[in-house]
Amino acid sequence: MAELCGIVADLDLCVGCYACEVACKQENNVPIGTRWIRVTGVGPEELDGRSRIDFVPVMTDECTLCEHRLIRNQEPRCVDNCPTQALKFCGNPYEVLKALHSGRRVQMCKVKSEVMCYV
Repeated sequence: MAELCGIVADLDLCVGCYACEVACKQENNVPIGTRWIRVTGVGPEELDGRSRIDFVPVMTDECTLCEHRLIRNQEPRCVDNCPTQALKFCGNPYEVLKALHSGRRVQMCKVKSEVMCYV
């Protein structure tokens, strides 16, 4: 049975290293010039006298959350490869809501209900 699952990004942890983009391209053989996940810089803006840029990972419609990995009880490759653990896979609706209500600056990157959420 399919459930709601998705990937949430912690904006305070993402440093814009693009490791998730590279991992996705390699895992899914995504063609050159195409990206299923795109890290976008927002800013710079000044906050408390300091310049800041936020990096926001966003998945495209082509992203399957690495369903082939979920079936093997593995996280999506972008999550597994994130060096700062900014990306979090949420395997059920409770985890999605918990992440969104954590009090941290988070962004929902991708939500799917038609895939099997095993992890």
